[in-house]
Amino acid sequence: MSLEFDNKISLGHVLTLVLLIFGGVAGYTNLLSQQAQTTLEVATLTKMSNDRELRIRAVEIAQAGQTSDLRTIQIGILEIKAALAKLGERP
Repeated sequence: MSLEFDNKISLGHVLTLVLLIFGGVAGYTNLLSQQAQTTLEVATLTKMSNDRELRIRAVEIAQAGQTSDLRTIQIGILEIKAALAKLGERP
């Protein structure tokens, strides 16, 4: 049994080749579309992350200010207690 090479091109061969090319182009186009969509999603997520980071920094700055205010209030309360203690000790 020997192999024979038939050098004829049939309609089936042409259709197969056309479908392979079409499938490759369609797959590549789909890949490019998904890549563009993924790039857009990554850009959106990056912007959201940066915005969230800015909000976190703003909250940290506000918290630092509140901590400073709380310390000032605590010092004031201690001074008031000391003044009341001195008034209570007077005859």
